[in-house]
Amino acid sequence: MAFTIPDDLAPECLPLAWLLGSWRGFGMLGYPGVPEQAFVQEVRFDHDGGPYLRSRSTIWLADRSRSGEIAQEMTGSEGASALVPGQQWSTETSYWRPVPTAAGDDGPDGQARGATELEVLVADPAGQLSVYLGAVRGARVDLATDAVVRTATAAEVAGARRTYGLVQHDLMWAMDLAAFGNELQSYASGRLSRQDG
Repeated sequence: MAFTIPDDLAPECLPLAWLLGSWRGFGMLGYPGVPEQAFVQEVRFDHDGGPYLRSRSTIWLADRSRSGEIAQEMTGSEGASALVPGQQWSTETSYWRPVPTAAGDDGPDGQARGATELEVLVADPAGQLSVYLGAVRGARVDLATDAVVRTATAAEVAGARRTYGLVQHDLMWAMDLAAFGNELQSYASGRLSRQDG
């Protein structure tokens, strides 16, 4: 699907422009104490002209009794079409703020030249706020938590790492999680197809 960079996008956000729009797809999640299961996901990246992007994401577990088979080779749209959304698993809102570095400078965390540093705030209604630091290089984003703040009743999450990339026109992502006393390990991954331009 064709994509056009909006005229009113802040120049700082140009390295992230490929994320803009609505995405829908599928993925798998699993973690110690959480059985492996398929899910359907919808994500929207938008902007209001400020020097950041805003994102909203919702994941629903697939209804196993009514869903078809999925395969890793499917596009995000094909996989989502094969699955019937069931119980909502998670939702989050995030803000992605690029922090350009001076030409020729490496970032404070050693990010190579040509990368744009990112500060990402992620909030979910389960009582967690995470601050991620990382970088975007071309059509790839790498993030790791710098801080995780939670309410007294929220799940115990110590940290996370996320990777996003544009592969064959689909948005691929993976998340590693350190929670409930477990070391950082694979938690979920997804493949999403653009739904609009």
